[in-house]
Amino acid sequence: MKFILYTLLLLLPVRNSFGQAIAESSKTAAPERRPGEIVIQLESTADLSRSLALLNEAGLGTVSLEKSIAPDWHMHLLKFDENRVDPLQFLAAARHTPGIRFAQWNCRVPDRSTEPNDPDWWRQGDMQLIGAPDAWDVSTGGLTPAGDTIVVAVLEKGALLSHPELAPNRWHNWGEIPGNNIDDDNNGYVDDFGGWDARNGGDDPGSSNHGTAINGVIGARGNNGVGITGVNWAVQLMNISNTEFESEIIAAYYYVGKMRRLYNQTNGAKGAFVVATNASFGLDREFGDDHPLWCATYDSLGQVGILGVGATTNGNINVDLEGDMPTTCKSEFLISVNNTNQLGAKMPSTGTGSASIDLGAPGNDTYTTGGSNSPTYGTLGGTSLATPHVTGSVALLYSMSCDKLASDALTNPAGCARRVRDIILDNVEPEPSLQGVTKTGGYLQIAKAVDAVRTLCDGLVGPLNILEFRTSADNNQIDMYYQTPNFEPYQFRVFNMLGQLMHEETVRPQQFGVNYVTFDATDLPRGVYVASLGRNKVLVSRKFPKI
Repeated sequence: MKFILYTLLLLLPVRNSFGQAIAESSKTAAPERRPGEIVIQLESTADLSRSLALLNEAGLGTVSLEKSIAPDWHMHLLKFDENRVDPLQFLAAARHTPGIRFAQWNCRVPDRSTEPNDPDWWRQGDMQLIGAPDAWDVSTGGLTPAGDTIVVAVLEKGALLSHPELAPNRWHNWGEIPGNNIDDDNNGYVDDFGGWDARNGGDDPGSSNHGTAINGVIGARGNNGVGITGVNWAVQLMNISNTEFESEIIAAYYYVGKMRRLYNQTNGAKGAFVVATNASFGLDREFGDDHPLWCATYDSLGQVGILGVGATTNGNINVDLEGDMPTTCKSEFLISVNNTNQLGAKMPSTGTGSASIDLGAPGNDTYTTGGSNSPTYGTLGGTSLATPHVTGSVALLYSMSCDKLASDALTNPAGCARRVRDIILDNVEPEPSLQGVTKTGGYLQIAKAVDAVRTLCDGLVGPLNILEFRTSADNNQIDMYYQTPNFEPYQFRVFNMLGQLMHEETVRPQQFGVNYVTFDATDLPRGVYVASLGRNKVLVSRKFPKI
């Protein structure tokens, strides 16, 4: 029966995701593939050796296993000799070989960025647009309420992780001893200390200005007195380098998924608490149905609690009709992003598709980290830069002091990931130019998403605010009532109108009950003073009288 099915599939016309026939002449050139390589997925009960033996009959004895790229997912990279075998006939044979569920080319996947058009632009208007400053009033990233270190996996050709904005946030696998050629933590990978190289093994981060820029948007170190700030001031950046071909992308996702699964299973003793992956690359005019193995990774990652975030095309096309990868992958754990300017309007050169693209995010003229050999700053544009804003926002939500959001991250990881996805997609900022061309009709608004988490937590967290002052009968004791977005220590200070510091202490908000601080004003002369309450860069102040 399987032989008949695949024969019929080969005779059917090419169709888009709505089942409409497309003339072959309307398709653009096929994506570049690596000659002599295919990627296969076996049936769960199939024997690899037997399937290879059957394939060798069609491949004239030239077929060999290059590597197993995702063993638990039964995915493998095969090589064959194109000088002796017609590649199209061989792929067709592979697709109807008993034991093989899917077979596809190993395609090269290009980055999705455009060159900067204003190299002197330095303001981070993108962060203002998505409401990041208001979100930072609540949290700046780093840890979950349970103390889990939040990790984002960045799939790139490489990145300059020695950049002073990125080095403090670089993820390390502390169970591994670097450079000893031993799998110290027994996770199946050797020397994956500072990330993983999907092509060569080890943890060489490679070198790419594109990857450096993407990392900066997600997690350039904040509050360090230099440069810029990412969506997260403190988040661990797990970089997977050399993800250029589909086999490497699949292997990278498998590594990330395995690390999160280990974390779930050991309650944090092993692995990494990865919550999102960033893919700022893709294939134009390609449908998910033609890349089933790549698409399948998103559901597999979702089951362990990881959301995939992917860039759509930088071409002004309807991807529902003309295709795009990974945008057209049908997974509830994939968030697809198109590009807006810093006012939130859709850029002319970005993909549309009300069935495939979830939301927009600012990518045009994004000022971020850069450099391949030495650290720089500059602007870069395109969906490549829009996407990490969403990826970073996923990580930021996990850091909010709200047990109801992520308390089940290890026990119900898929459900928790869906909850975070829904909060982001249900709280976009409506934008006319995105109506009808994205699922949500709006662009990323992390401040609204943060407000939604506050609602989820029944108001246990709120914006940083000084509520009121109450003075004792003799005017020598002042109680300042306040609220905070989390329950970390805050600095309380009192200044006179000349700006001189009169009092300073650390206050520790309580999760339940009314928060106030009592200040002894006996030594203060009569007059007007300023009280301030702050943590890191977030600060509020209010005047009060001493009568």
